[in-house]
Amino acid sequence: MSWTLPSFLLAQPVQWNALLLFGSLLLFGLIGGHVVSKNPWVPRITGYLLTGALLGAGGLNWLSGDVLRMAHLFADIAVALVMYQLGRYVDIGWLRREKWLVATVFIGAVLCFVLVWVLLEWLGTARPLAMLAGVLAIGTAPAVVMVVVRDLNAEGHVTRRLAAMTALNNLLALLAAYLLLPVVAAKDTTPATTLIAHTLYSLCGSLLLAYLTYRLMMPLARWLGRERSRQFVLVIAVITLAIGVAHAFQLPVLLSMLAFAILSKNLDYQYDLMELEFGIATELFIIMLFLTIGASMRLTDVTIFVSVAAVIGARSVAMFCSIFAFARPSKLKWNQAALLTLGSLPMVEAGLGLIQDSYLYPHTVADIMPLLAGTLIVSELLGPIVTQFALIKSGDSGHEPRRE
Repeated sequence: MSWTLPSFLLAQPVQWNALLLFGSLLLFGLIGGHVVSKNPWVPRITGYLLTGALLGAGGLNWLSGDVLRMAHLFADIAVALVMYQLGRYVDIGWLRREKWLVATVFIGAVLCFVLVWVLLEWLGTARPLAMLAGVLAIGTAPAVVMVVVRDLNAEGHVTRRLAAMTALNNLLALLAAYLLLPVVAAKDTTPATTLIAHTLYSLCGSLLLAYLTYRLMMPLARWLGRERSRQFVLVIAVITLAIGVAHAFQLPVLLSMLAFAILSKNLDYQYDLMELEFGIATELFIIMLFLTIGASMRLTDVTIFVSVAAVIGARSVAMFCSIFAFARPSKLKWNQAALLTLGSLPMVEAGLGLIQDSYLYPHTVADIMPLLAGTLIVSELLGPIVTQFALIKSGDSGHEPRRE
């Protein structure tokens, strides 16, 4: 996108650059988020999504093409920060005491996979695509959960379980998706050995990157000491470096960041790394993340309404059954179990990113994209509202959403 000024002013056309893009999108997103947040039950991220949809190819077409690809860089930083904060909720010692939470996540993942697969295949979707949709439906949207938790300053039984469940089911979804892709990509022309090698490379490479990032972070944290500002810069620097390495070697950012966060939480026996609140720094990139998600949404994608409704309905049933089945052993009241189910509604946008990055699966991408995009539209627009409602009603957040 460019504009040409008269020759006596400038010989070259004026073009979008990173600073112009970042500043203008932040401004648009801030305005959109503030407008919708006038209603205490509607989170600001809904405003960011709607603003992105307005600016995207489905609206004014200002946020598309090269501009959208540039915006994705800022969105990747937001996702990495969110996954890092989310992974810090996965305390292995706490999970050993809360063994029913692990059972809830595992049973919920199995139920979600089976129900979505069976229902979509019954509706006429090809078996490989129905299976892949079932795997991708397992994850709960990490950005939605963490942003709503931070906005409400939520802390309590429901909030901690929701964050831990989100981290664990995303880990399961990402691992299962990469394992399943070579199996379901029957129509793609890439040799099976190449697909399997790509899967092993993605999984092992991302876990190795997570470990090396952890090994870089911890000695530096110990050397710098427990001083908040220095550790804040350290974490941002190391995460940004890890994103760059993941992009350079074409490794999955989400899986790398989630594994890194879990390692840094559970192997830090001397507590060298502080628990940090990223606050305003995260907010800048969160706006960019949801603007880009909104710009990627197409209202025409909901024309496959029946399949979209099947995915969301089957996923909701799976979450409901698994959470209520273990509510009593987990010492959850029935209303807490219901609110936890509502909070888990938004489906992870990682599925869309995973498919877009899987360049070895062109036919699979083309076949599954409409269903994923349609599900994303419904889930991302309704999910934040439902999650915020659940955390407010749980009492974990106080009384009203935080205003900034």
